[in-house]
Amino acid sequence: MMNKDYILRIAERFGRMLAIILHLRQSNKHEEALIYIDDIYLQTTGFTASFVNSASEEMLLQMISPLGVLNVQKCMWIALLLKEEGDIYVEMGNEDESYYRYLKSLHFFLAAAKQGDEVKDIDIDSAIEYNLAALEAYEVPQKTKLTLFSYFAAVGNYGRAEDMLFEALEEGKGPVEVGIVEQGRAFYKELGSKSEEDLEAGGMSRREVEEGLAELNGKGR
Repeated sequence: MMNKDYILRIAERFGRMLAIILHLRQSNKHEEALIYIDDIYLQTTGFTASFVNSASEEMLLQMISPLGVLNVQKCMWIALLLKEEGDIYVEMGNEDESYYRYLKSLHFFLAAAKQGDEVKDIDIDSAIEYNLAALEAYEVPQKTKLTLFSYFAAVGNYGRAEDMLFEALEEGKGPVEVGIVEQGRAFYKELGSKSEEDLEAGGMSRREVEEGLAELNGKGR
């Protein structure tokens, strides 16, 4: 496991390179910023920007997880650089390109968020919220909603987890729907053991838990 000092050094390196990108953006040197980002990709991950943007999240995560252990540093670089590319394409008026980058960036931030102590000194939660705000006007895929459901449940934001659960369920059919219902039942079972104070802190009440479970069971019939 990486120690705190190592994570802090990564954060400092993020800051230096991101500052250069920001300066290029503020100078309206968007193409130069994209070229610089491509250089950073090569330095930090060994991949090119075009490869990162063309490969699936699953393939990339597998490639940066030797022996099944996620390389958190590479994961964070990919997430951050995709987010920066998204910002640049927004400034260039190319929302299609920005959408795909924000969406993929979100998945890498969510993957990093699962690492607990290894990333506690990096404000990943704010990065996730930034990408969600950037994607607010768009419909995100079902798999993204399910990943967000798991993330919000893990961080104790039960109200938003429930929202993601039912949004994902609306798109589920056949075996997919059954799987989502089972995840939902496990979620509500866990909430059933929470105190009123914990539920309230997570944006839920006991009554809402009971109503949500009843609605879920109705969809699962």
